Amino acid sequence: MDTRDPPPGSAAALQQHLENQHEPTRHELMEDARKQGVPAFEFPPDATPAQKAAEARKDGEGAVADMPPTAAATNGATATNGATATNGVTNGAAPVTTVATANGEKSGFVNGFPKAGDGEWERTGWEPRFGSVNDALGLNKADAVVDHQTFVEANLDEKFFGEWWHNAGIIAFACLSTWFITKVGLGLGWVIIIGSVCATYYRTSIRRVRRNVRDDINREMAKVRLDSDVETLEWMNSFVVKFWPIYQPVMAATIINIADGILAAQTPGFLDSIRLSEFTLGTKPPRIDSVKTYPKTEDDMVEMDWAFSFTPNDTADLTSRQIKNKINPKIVLEVRVGKGIASKGIPIIVEDMAFSGTMKIKMKLQIPFPHIEKVDVCFLGPPTFDYVLKPLGGDTFGFDIGFLPGLSGFIQEQIHANLGPMFYAPNVFTLNIAQMLGGAPIDTAIGVLAVTIHRAHGLKNPDKFSGTPDPYTVVSIDNRVELARTKTIHESADPKWNETKYIIVTNLNESLTLQVFDYNEIRKDKELGVATFGLDALKDEPEHENLNIPVMSNGKNRGQLMFDVRFFPVLEGRTLEDGTKEPVPESNSGIVRFTIHQAKDLDASKSMVGLLSPYSQMILNNRTVHTTKTMKRKNDPVWEESHEMLVTNRKACKLGVVIKDERGFVDDPILGKYQIKLQDLLDSKEKGTEWFNLVGAKTGKIKMTAQWKPVAVKGIAGTGGYITPIGVMRLHFISAKELRNLEALGKSDPYVRVLLGGVEKARSVTFENDLNPEWDEVLYVPVHSEKEKLLLEVMDQENLGKDRSLGAVELDLHDYIKTDESGLYQVHDEKHNRSDGLLLGKKGNVKGYLNYTAAFYPCLNIADPEEEEEEKKLAELENQVSGQATSAPAVTPASDKAPSINLEAPANAATAAAATGDMPPLSPAFSVSTMDDTPTTKAPPKLHLTPEELVKYDSGLIIFRLIDGQLAHKDCYLEVVMDDMLFPAFSSARIRSKNMRFDEIGDAMVRELEFSQITLRLREHGEDGEDSVLAKLTGSTLETLKMCLNNPTVLTLKNKDGEQSRIKVSLKYIPVQMKLAAMESISNMGTLRVDILDAANLPAADRNGKSDPFCVFELDGKEVHKTQVQKKTLHPAWNEVFETKIASRVAAKFSVEVFDWDITSKADFLGKTDIDLTTIDPFNPQTFVYKLLGKKGEAGKFGELRLRMVFKPDYVTRTRQGSSTFHGSFAAPGKLVTGVAGAPLKVGGFAVGGISKGANFIKKNTFGRNRTNTQGTGDIEIVEPELERTTTQPGNGFPPLGAGSRPKSSGSAARNDGANDSRLSTPERDGRSALSPSSAFGASPHARSRSTSSQHTLPGAGGTGSAESGTATIRILSASGYPAGTNVQVRIRSLEKGKDLLKSKTIKTPNSSGEWVFDESISVQALASAQYKVSVKDNHLFKDEEMGEGLFVVDDSNPNGGEITVQVGMGTVRLRTVFKGSR
Repeated sequence: MDTRDPPPGSAAALQQHLENQHEPTRHELMEDARKQGVPAFEFPPDATPAQKAAEARKDGEGAVADMPPTAAATNGATATNGATATNGVTNGAAPVTTVATANGEKSGFVNGFPKAGDGEWERTGWEPRFGSVNDALGLNKADAVVDHQTFVEANLDEKFFGEWWHNAGIIAFACLSTWFITKVGLGLGWVIIIGSVCATYYRTSIRRVRRNVRDDINREMAKVRLDSDVETLEWMNSFVVKFWPIYQPVMAATIINIADGILAAQTPGFLDSIRLSEFTLGTKPPRIDSVKTYPKTEDDMVEMDWAFSFTPNDTADLTSRQIKNKINPKIVLEVRVGKGIASKGIPIIVEDMAFSGTMKIKMKLQIPFPHIEKVDVCFLGPPTFDYVLKPLGGDTFGFDIGFLPGLSGFIQEQIHANLGPMFYAPNVFTLNIAQMLGGAPIDTAIGVLAVTIHRAHGLKNPDKFSGTPDPYTVVSIDNRVELARTKTIHESADPKWNETKYIIVTNLNESLTLQVFDYNEIRKDKELGVATFGLDALKDEPEHENLNIPVMSNGKNRGQLMFDVRFFPVLEGRTLEDGTKEPVPESNSGIVRFTIHQAKDLDASKSMVGLLSPYSQMILNNRTVHTTKTMKRKNDPVWEESHEMLVTNRKACKLGVVIKDERGFVDDPILGKYQIKLQDLLDSKEKGTEWFNLVGAKTGKIKMTAQWKPVAVKGIAGTGGYITPIGVMRLHFISAKELRNLEALGKSDPYVRVLLGGVEKARSVTFENDLNPEWDEVLYVPVHSEKEKLLLEVMDQENLGKDRSLGAVELDLHDYIKTDESGLYQVHDEKHNRSDGLLLGKKGNVKGYLNYTAAFYPCLNIADPEEEEEEKKLAELENQVSGQATSAPAVTPASDKAPSINLEAPANAATAAAATGDMPPLSPAFSVSTMDDTPTTKAPPKLHLTPEELVKYDSGLIIFRLIDGQLAHKDCYLEVVMDDMLFPAFSSARIRSKNMRFDEIGDAMVRELEFSQITLRLREHGEDGEDSVLAKLTGSTLETLKMCLNNPTVLTLKNKDGEQSRIKVSLKYIPVQMKLAAMESISNMGTLRVDILDAANLPAADRNGKSDPFCVFELDGKEVHKTQVQKKTLHPAWNEVFETKIASRVAAKFSVEVFDWDITSKADFLGKTDIDLTTIDPFNPQTFVYKLLGKKGEAGKFGELRLRMVFKPDYVTRTRQGSSTFHGSFAAPGKLVTGVAGAPLKVGGFAVGGISKGANFIKKNTFGRNRTNTQGTGDIEIVEPELERTTTQPGNGFPPLGAGSRPKSSGSAARNDGANDSRLSTPERDGRSALSPSSAFGASPHARSRSTSSQHTLPGAGGTGSAESGTATIRILSASGYPAGTNVQVRIRSLEKGKDLLKSKTIKTPNSSGEWVFDESISVQALASAQYKVSVKDNHLFKDEEMGEGLFVVDDSNPNGGEITVQVGMGTVRLRTVFKGSR
């Protein structure tokens, strides 16, 4: 052996120096271990393992004689090398390694104090070690019980015995064998042998049967015992006894290290420090006394009752050695009073703790890892506990204050009062295991709770001498911290509050408590009682209204409390069938989790000693919402604190942090601050930026992050759950092919819907019983980000049950949404035809194909005057704050009218303040703007447009805010329907009362603002169809927008009984950069009026050389009108009128056929012609003469037909395919119908201005037509002046009837997908409203202008849109232009009633002026829009001769009436008409 000294400075020299240095310590540890009865050995440095084992056997009296040397070294023996030992291991503990950290602090210190553990185990009671064998257990093996097996059982396989047929077989064998022996004459010995064999086999088999029966019975009885009996867990207790000496010191060391850091941060300024100087739970571990299991629970639920105890002072089950070496539980808290060297530590001792109780544990299982979703824990009853508390005197002179009378019971009551709401049944403490293992914090919010406290009734004050109470209500969770408080109602036992409070909740396993207090000015407020509502009821039904909960106090009813509870969960992406999740939907309202992690490089020069005690304040919109703990003597503090707040306008929200140094009795100086917009902070996290340079300090950085959880909160005044779209996606759904058939009988009824973030934004009409539907329908969907995805899903509509999916296509918007260099979004309108396979889940098989096109049209970047005003006020507010001294305790609060107020709520279910309430004092930290270091990009320029310029854009998004309403109905919905939409663009929350506060926002696409219609309607809850509409108001979108633009206006809806419902609405308009395709224009759809005038030169079909002609008009192969038969004429004059809806002028196939009527046979064909509707100018009555053709379309002498037609563009509402009169949902080839989708996030966000009365200004639709078959207030017919123009085809001989020009409107571009028809392009606008008749129109007998009376609605009118009723007076003045000798008689007929109203007397001779003067009149009750027919007859005794007829309407524009001249045949009739409305 080499005995030379190692070279100086080498590793061996350092090792030898350490060994020599620790030699006295090693011997001291050996002696201490031996005194405590722990085996300890000391070996020569050169001893071999065999020699060390022999020495251990000799010194340890055989304690480890049979153990291998390696095992002896790890089984708790303290192996100490006397001369050259290198590890210094004591009782298995790891050596202490002292390594310098980066900041120079040794790892042996935690939070400035010596680290517990790692060699310093004095503070934990003992070092980790293996315990000795428990002598009391008696582990000697008992003699094995010999199982007496028979020869058959030992040598025969079990499958050959033990069943009933085995026993039956052996009995049969015994009988047969005995018979055989008797038959052959064998002796009795053979019978005995056969009987012995059979008896042995039978005994073995019957034992097996009995054992099986016994096992079955035991198993069934065990199941029964699980329900009633308890079982012990001695195996676990035995394991804990051996494991406790190892684990307790490590656990205690961990607790000490964590507690020292917490105590150091929370130490008051007048104390030097607070630390745990000692913490140990003793040598006797806790026990599990019994476990009761409940097997009859749900498959995914495990429920058990665990009875446990921790009684370290109970020595009945301990051996004498364990009693001798027992260490009692002890906790010593050292409070050091004073500062520095002039300080003294005062120990506070808690020892001899004991605890016992029964706890119920429920585990909710799940399929995904970790397979346990959550664990609910609660005590079935108040647990019992005991302790010894010595606050003064220490171990020597300490006095247990529990001996003081009443104090021990008081302390226990306080502990039960605090733990009861959290742990005592029925309250449970929930551990979300899946969430914890997933990395999410366990206190994270799951939603927002809206508590509307209406009133209380019959409140009783327990103090009879206190008089009438002054009640107010405090909202809390499980009677913990106060979250919200109502106003105080003085001197009332039946107070009415009608206040809504918003709180953030972290789980639904707690209880909502509403404490009612009696306010006292001098004394403490007295609690009248508590009303409790279990939040677990919100899991099945998120809304509970009109709750009537008793207010209980000491088991007595002290009144009733009426309130509503609504739960708004955090929005999550929809989970598809394959388990994948869609992106979370966008929302401007939600919960932000603001986390301040740490700070570094703080300016230490602001401290005299160079050590700071920093804390930070979280700021939300210049309001301090949370203050972190103080980190004592830390220049690089680590907080890792989070706070959750309810934010109602993410776009305007600003977050900030202020770091201060705690100084105790003087003002805390600011070490730095930072402020940033919430959206910028969220974007920074995505970019990996988490550190920000502090403003207002020489050095310093702050690390902070934010997490956003969208919540669709409804009903918060001034909130902005609505996000302004960046544009709209135009989706043209052409068709679908080879769809799945999910019907047992028939075929699927498909429609396609558009989902954004799992929320339905738009849907098409339904095609019944069709696997290859051709929708040819355009839907517009507002979008908010290029990161969004649209899900195009084809559904099978079901009359009963939920609609089923036929497959879906996912559309990524980043392929369509692009920006230019300035950041403006670009138009993407290539409209490539796509045919994508439909998938059921992302991993499903393709079945069916969806054919569609997609395009993106961005919104103009319009400057919002309200937002600019808001930012201006905020800037002025910050400037005011900056002018005040930073030492001021508070600054001027924000204005009550500031629209930028946001709600906030702490993470532990704190209340959200009212949006219009007073803001708390602003923090003086933000004296200047702190956005210098904010990582923002250059914003694109905004356009500033006046309201007049804004409405010149034809296409755009109309954003409507519903504020409140006084309604004639409740339990209904308010819906907004645009243009030809079948489904509403927006639907409000369910209206629960007649005085409703909406505060909801939605939007809708407007394709042609000038011609657009907007409809507000109340629809009954749970009903559908036209019959469910309770009231409706329809009007011009343009006029409505002008009235309500940024101006809250009251609109009035009336039902059929005249009851009024008033809605306050404010509107905004954002233009969209889009040229509307001609096929989508309103000029392609509308109402066609056909005047069937006459025909000439028809073929003769009868023997008399005449015909009995009548006309049949067909639209898309379906008959729409048949005229009367004109007998015996080749030149019939029908003079009939009919109207029909045209879904698409280009697609429509409109034709007329002329037949000869026969009484006995089928009608004979006379001629036909096709009518091209695209040649008709909108609004202009035009006369057309058509040459009739033969059956095969050949030309010939088939006569001519004269028609006068006028096409009035109008929106034709979509219908379910197959239910319409006209080819379903406009399913003709080449047609196109259009719908618009509205936003589902319905939380308001507009600041409101002055209130103005809109009342009944919306009285008519875009073109003044009369609307029928509806309810409530609606459209009054405004007949535009009809200016006739004759279009004569070659060869006809009819003269023109008039001339005129067509009205002008906004321009339009042709479609890019083959529908480029210039005949349908919308004419240019000349600045007139679509409701105003042009002065260029000439007079006409059928002309009519708007009247005052026709613009009002009569209460109780027959339906929405019907004109006002009144008295129409018609006076026949004269007739002229008829041949001399004509006996002129004038008749007035009502077209609606179909009967003559007036027959004048017969005038045979005209006056000198050639006029037949009558001066006869009649007054009738009629509508202002009624039409009349005037006819002239040559009256004779036996037969009257028809001279002609004409149409007219009553003049309701002049209260005194007016004269009109009607062309009747070859002459004219002069009339005076007047209409007086019933009002």
